[in-house]
Amino acid sequence: MPDDAGSHVPEGGRTVGVGLVERYLDIWTARKLGVNTLTRDAIENYQLEKIKETINWAAKNSPFYGELYRGVTVETWEDFRRLPFTSPADVYERGMDMVCVAQSQISRIVTMDTSGTTGRPKRIYFTEEDQELTTDFFHNGMQLMVDSSDTVMILMPCRRPGSIGDLLKKGLERFHVRVIPYGLPDGSDDNLILAMMEQEQVTCAVALPTQLAALAEKAGGRRIPMGTVLLSAEYVSPESRRIIEKAWGCRIFEHYGMTEMGLGCAVSCPQLCGCHIRESDLYLEIIDPVTGQVVPDGEEGEVVFTTLTRKGMPFIRYRTGDWSSFLTQPCGCGSVLKRISRVGDRGVRKGAWKVNER
Repeated sequence: MPDDAGSHVPEGGRTVGVGLVERYLDIWTARKLGVNTLTRDAIENYQLEKIKETINWAAKNSPFYGELYRGVTVETWEDFRRLPFTSPADVYERGMDMVCVAQSQISRIVTMDTSGTTGRPKRIYFTEEDQELTTDFFHNGMQLMVDSSDTVMILMPCRRPGSIGDLLKKGLERFHVRVIPYGLPDGSDDNLILAMMEQEQVTCAVALPTQLAALAEKAGGRRIPMGTVLLSAEYVSPESRRIIEKAWGCRIFEHYGMTEMGLGCAVSCPQLCGCHIRESDLYLEIIDPVTGQVVPDGEEGEVVFTTLTRKGMPFIRYRTGDWSSFLTQPCGCGSVLKRISRVGDRGVRKGAWKVNER
């Protein structure tokens, strides 16, 4: 997503997010940090303390991290940036050794597609408390684009307890939004979905961009009052954006996340210019994938993240393979939260903002 991605709002698009609503994530983050005024200093001080807690917790409770951080002390950002990276290969090879709690405390296991020739599945483990962190983010992040008058259709995995759609549904219902959890379309049910959208008067859809664009192309003259959409799990191409805007004249919000992050990481505000990061739960770095050095804000590189509040299976300096940058211009909403930009289809792992599970 380039700096100006999503800044175009179609004529007749719904007006959402004015005043305090635009900065809802700041208000929520300040509450989580226990501060009255959210500043960059407050965020970074909090993050460093949480990083130290996470490293101590992981080293004490996980065989993998216990070996990785033997004799390591982290007191400063410089200490932290000297830590080795972790990667998907570690999850394939030693995933269970990264878990920090008893199996009885694990409430959700996400098995992801096997990669390479090892034949090993990649499994991510969550406690009930870990999942609540995601539900809380969805509850607050979705208030940037919908309210209790809306009807939201979820076209994402939602059948299983703890799936992304299930957690999103719970988050929406906390502020009394009407939710229709449909699940992932398979391409053969487009007319059924469109009929449901019209019958139920859906005002917001959460979906993969390619799938929603396919629906939009078939929408025809159906009277669907779509005001906003939230696109996730894939790169949003200009063509998909054009098709969706042409069909419904709606505002297009974007979400960035992956399973290892706890499904939710960053979301657009109503300015539609980059995605604000969930900085109370995640610390993101952008690195040069060759040297491993952190690049200056504004420069492109590989996304690396550290979980700050996860207990079941923490991730520390985890290389995602995603290619992006931090936006350096202040957001028009006034938020102090960092924003991440999707950079075309270049990168270490091309075209992929993954929320991948089964």
